[in-house]
Amino acid sequence: MSLKKLPETDEERLNILSAIIDQEELSESQYKVLSILEMQELRVFLISFEGHLFVKNQAIVDKDKAMATYDGLFKNAQMYISHFIQVLFLTVIRSEIKPENLQLYGFENWDKPFKPDLSSEDAILKWGKNLMQGEAERIYRRGTPLYNPAIAKLKVHYELFADAIQSTNIYKKNLDRLLVGMVPIRKKANELIESVWKKVEEKYEKLPYNERIKKYNAYKIRFYQMGEQLNVFS
Repeated sequence: MSLKKLPETDEERLNILSAIIDQEELSESQYKVLSILEMQELRVFLISFEGHLFVKNQAIVDKDKAMATYDGLFKNAQMYISHFIQVLFLTVIRSEIKPENLQLYGFENWDKPFKPDLSSEDAILKWGKNLMQGEAERIYRRGTPLYNPAIAKLKVHYELFADAIQSTNIYKKNLDRLLVGMVPIRKKANELIESVWKKVEEKYEKLPYNERIKKYNAYKIRFYQMGEQLNVFS
């Protein structure tokens, strides 16, 4: 006994539906399995399916590009924040800045400063903001600006990264929405494919085995071999 094997990917669904339409258009009237109305429904659905698939695939490309940009900007922001903290600590060690000024940058235990973990998005946003606010406040109190890196450079990379977060979230939400919308479309595609396959099986069930196989192949029918009986839908 054989069981039907419906397509697992959108590309497979697209290829099967296209093959069904091509086969019906090539077949003479007595060998067609679909009516004119059924063919019209299939063509309209295929155009819609292709459109949704194109938009979904483009959304994946856009998201991947955004993520690649995000990764690069994350590393840049992480590097500048890390370097700024190192310079800040060195100026304290050299007594160029009073240790208690570290509180302005978010280091509450300024007598025991620590290098924060900068491995997460939240940490980058938190410490970038802390450093910018702290440096602005210290300069306001007539402190000398730090350089190599200057806070202005850190701010540029921080803001680029913050923008990348927003852009990436937009692309992710858009893709999630499209993926949810693809669920009923995939279901409809499978239903159409299954319906056509059943019609093919019924129309050609009395043909000799080899001829039936040719017809099944023409309509892209796939099935699991579970024995000698050739029955796509058990």
